[in-house]
Amino acid sequence: SATALQPLRNYIRQNIGHLRATPCLLISSSPPPSISTAVAGTKNPDGLSKDEKQQQQHKQQLKFQQQQNDPKTHAFVQRNIQSIQLEFNLRTVPCTISSAFPTTGSVNEAVSLAKRFGLKEGQFGSGDGLIIGIGSGAAMDLAKAVADSLFGNISSCKDGNNQQEGGSLVLAPSTLGGFMAASSNTPSLLLDTKEEMILPHLTSSWTAALGGHCRQGTVVTMDQQLSLPPLYYPLQPPKRSESLPGPSMAHYAAAMLSILIDVARALDESNTQQPIDAVLLEDMKAVASASASVLKLAAKEANESNIIVQEGDSYATAQQHLLSAIPRLSAVVDQSSHLTHGSSVPQSLANAMLPQYFPSCHLVTYLACILPGLCESLATQPASNVEGEVSVVEELTKSIFSCVDDGGKTDGKVQVASLLSWASQITEETAIPTMASLAFGTPDINTLTGSLDSYDALVGSMTGANAGIRASTDDFAVMEDVLHRSLNR
Repeated sequence: SATALQPLRNYIRQNIGHLRATPCLLISSSPPPSISTAVAGTKNPDGLSKDEKQQQQHKQQLKFQQQQNDPKTHAFVQRNIQSIQLEFNLRTVPCTISSAFPTTGSVNEAVSLAKRFGLKEGQFGSGDGLIIGIGSGAAMDLAKAVADSLFGNISSCKDGNNQQEGGSLVLAPSTLGGFMAASSNTPSLLLDTKEEMILPHLTSSWTAALGGHCRQGTVVTMDQQLSLPPLYYPLQPPKRSESLPGPSMAHYAAAMLSILIDVARALDESNTQQPIDAVLLEDMKAVASASASVLKLAAKEANESNIIVQEGDSYATAQQHLLSAIPRLSAVVDQSSHLTHGSSVPQSLANAMLPQYFPSCHLVTYLACILPGLCESLATQPASNVEGEVSVVEELTKSIFSCVDDGGKTDGKVQVASLLSWASQITEETAIPTMASLAFGTPDINTLTGSLDSYDALVGSMTGANAGIRASTDDFAVMEDVLHRSLNR
């Protein structure tokens, strides 16, 4: 995947000759539904608190939700569609998505539409056509899933073939979540409406590529009008009838740390005889530092003003940290996949639990709320690395504390227990909700564990008996432990 941080229009202009000769499936996200009267406070005004502080928080929440649903945030999508169709006169057929995740049905429909329009199917570089995805993370996932199904441009990161010819994919995210999805080399996430789970879209080329995966022929563009969330907002989880607000930058930073620390755990437990690659370790430390810095900035703003932060120096600095760290996190996941051979604990928990038990929660917020429980689980486990070897978790812990300056609370001894203390405090300060507060109803732990079993069986049936959650014998136990600890916080 080539990440060219230039606007989509610039990329098309530079490659106009080739692109005009190619049939193009244009996938875009459509605006979400208008804000409901229940959220707007007009359906039941008597239910509003008379407390002045709570009224102010309600106004802030209303303003933020209206900004999320404001059509102006989708002007980026419309501008680029008009440029593609009118200014550059590409041969396009449109396809839109308005849901949070694509489904198998929506992928099949898009593939069928692409074939009827002239895109040619062919695995491992023999396909022909162009797919452009514009907008949200769902649009990115749908575009990647269609490209994987049609073109199969997936190869092993170890084979050195990064110039595979064939059908191409251009991703132009309009949101931070879209940028995360576009930067990721992992399979697209699809909602299975029957099982009420999120499942990876695994094509034959995914299962054939060993030793880490690379999606070839992909360009990610970046526009200055990328819609970014607030750095911080002091909001409580809404009532059952209301939707949760989207994730703040602090949520994204905590979610990235959850994924990163779990990769570090898996590397420490992998029992590999090879030392951790120095470039991989440096990338991990850089992502840890950037994410911790964003959380530190959010906590500072929360302690000073406790209002929604959408401008200023802290906001601009946090933006730079996240935009630089997101592609590096994707590289970390790719480079480490052939060493760990297991599933990401935070992502697998989200895939198994989110649709049925946390239906109003954004994926990023759910990943963020796992951070303290994951750190608590690590703090209670015996060290798994051999004496004298580098503990990746400890290295990340040092990087985090080098950024946050804990005021001497750890007396210079940076341990995993210190990481747990920091994670618990920083998530509370930056208004990252607990997992229990996000749950719909009160599902018992046995029911939730049963969902993990069902998810494991589904993924295993898709990829092979040894490729589910239990690909690593300890992963399932870790996942159950993290789930227990997260729900009890």
